[in-house]
Amino acid sequence: MAWGKVNKYNVAPASERVFQGRTYASKAERLYAEILWNRLKQRTIQLLIEQPTLWLGVPENVYRPDFFVMVNGQCQFIDVKGAETPAFRKVKKLWASYGQCPLHIIKRKGSRFDLVEVIGGAA
Repeated sequence: MAWGKVNKYNVAPASERVFQGRTYASKAERLYAEILWNRLKQRTIQLLIEQPTLWLGVPENVYRPDFFVMVNGQCQFIDVKGAETPAFRKVKKLWASYGQCPLHIIKRKGSRFDLVEVIGGAA
């Protein structure tokens, strides 16, 4: 029996992570992107940018949250998380010091998404 390569974070196959021609890092991120694109079409959010590149303090601290959205004139960054890595824990500390807007950390719980933490900015 041939076994495929298993990702240590149990990431779904690429074919399950595609939406509008873009392959997302996880199935949860893809599902959340669908929600945000629908909200943009319904005009409940005014702007959606995927994978914006930011510096946190200095150019060496580059971070790409999953999404940037404007909701009623308020900015927020969003990261959809499954497993929280040591690298992301470092990002959270840097964000608390240098983030320009709140960072919303979202986790998938079955068929829904929960806001589990807001870091920095005016929460």
